[in-house]
Amino acid sequence: MAEEWTSWSVAEWTSGGGMACWKVQSQRPDGTTHIHVFPQSTLEWRMAEYGLETVDEALDMVLHEPFATDPADPLLARDDAALRVGMVTRLPGTVEDYDTIRLHNADTIADAREAQDIRVADVKTGRVRIVPPEGEPDPLDIIRQRHRCTDDGIREKAALVDAARRAYRGEALPPADDIILDTAAHERPLETGRA
Repeated sequence: MAEEWTSWSVAEWTSGGGMACWKVQSQRPDGTTHIHVFPQSTLEWRMAEYGLETVDEALDMVLHEPFATDPADPLLARDDAALRVGMVTRLPGTVEDYDTIRLHNADTIADAREAQDIRVADVKTGRVRIVPPEGEPDPLDIIRQRHRCTDDGIREKAALVDAARRAYRGEALPPADDIILDTAAHERPLETGRA
């Protein structure tokens, strides 16, 4: 059974290096405070990486994934929830060997998303579940209202993710013209239905 941690505060925060971040504070059952700080661009990255449709899906993933077992950690990989249900991919090379599915080694983004969804679900049922306070406004609504995710930004990041996935698997990279960095993408609103 997962512990329920109640989110009670959300604030915009700027790192020492000038990066815009979200600071989410949650109260654990023992009364202590857990603070999770992440770059505001993380939501857009998760949407691009896993083909997520909404900011809520990305926010849920971002809040819970720190508690998941890292499948790339050789000391802990056996506990990976996706591995436990058989989500593996064949490693390149002449020796038949397999690895748990992750973003870069998955055959498809859908496979990577399924594996990550399994990890997040495992966290929410067996470790930690971030919940809103009962009978009060959800502090996470601040992020939902001010997220700064844009369709252009998601497309730009998806192209970078595709290039990184191809490079990891030793595939040909797309022509450089396909990857266009638009530094103002975060300033344009999402198309209707993506909020």
